[in-house]
Amino acid sequence: MKTLSTYQQALTLLPIITVMIIITYSYQLATNTANHPDVELPKIHGVILKEAQQLTNVHLSDHQGKTVSSDYFKGNWHFITYGYTQCPDICPTTLITLVQLANLLSTNNDNLETQFIFYSIDPARDSQQVIAQYIQYFSKDFVAMRANNSSDANDFQQSLGIKVDIQSSSMVAADAPPRTQLAKKELLSEVFYQVSHGLTIFLINPKAELQAVFLPDITELGINSFTSEMLYRDYLKVVKYYRQVN
Repeated sequence: MKTLSTYQQALTLLPIITVMIIITYSYQLATNTANHPDVELPKIHGVILKEAQQLTNVHLSDHQGKTVSSDYFKGNWHFITYGYTQCPDICPTTLITLVQLANLLSTNNDNLETQFIFYSIDPARDSQQVIAQYIQYFSKDFVAMRANNSSDANDFQQSLGIKVDIQSSSMVAADAPPRTQLAKKELLSEVFYQVSHGLTIFLINPKAELQAVFLPDITELGINSFTSEMLYRDYLKVVKYYRQVN
C-alpha cells in the first residue's frame, strides 16, 4: 500500500479544515443575544431589541437639502424623535429634553459619538425651509429630516413603527364670505387640518440598526413625558449592552 507523504496528507485534510473554519466563522457571525446567555438584557424605560433591525429603504432629505440614506446612520449613535413643526406641546418638549440630554453627555464627557434627529411626519406643511428654521430654535447641532413623497415617508415610518394619522377636510361653509380660492385653502389648512402621532424615541446603533425604543413615563396627571436623566441612564445601559454582544 502506498503511503501518503505528510504534505499529501495535509493537502487531503485542507478542504475539511477549510469547511470547518467557514462553518465556525459563519456561526460566529450569526451569533446574537440568544447566543449570549451570560449577557443580561438590561431594563430600560422601553425596549431593547435582542436582534437589532437594519434600517432599509431610507430616502429622506435633511434641513439643508442633502440626501439621506441608511448609510447616513452608520458610525454614530442616533436618537430619532418625530413630530411636526406646528405641534403645540409634545414635540418641542421632547426636543428640549434631548437638548438637555446632549448637554449631559457633553458635561460628563462620555465620549459617545451621538447625533440627534427630528423627523417631520407632516412634510406637506414642513418644507425644507420650515424644518431648517424650526430645528435652529433648539440646537444648531441637531438635524431635521423629511420625506419628499408619501412612498418614502411610509417606508421610513414603517421601518421604525411610527404611527401617524393626518386628517383634513376641504368642506367650505355655504354662508362663508367670498374669498379667492387660495385664501379658502389657507383658511381650511388652519381650521380642518389635524395631526396625531405617538410618543417614542428611537435609538439607532453605529451599524445603522434600530437598537432600542424609549417610552415615556406617565405622570400622576396622566401626562406622557421623558426626562433627560432617564434617557441618559438608559442610553448608557444600551451602549454597554451593545458592546458586550458585538
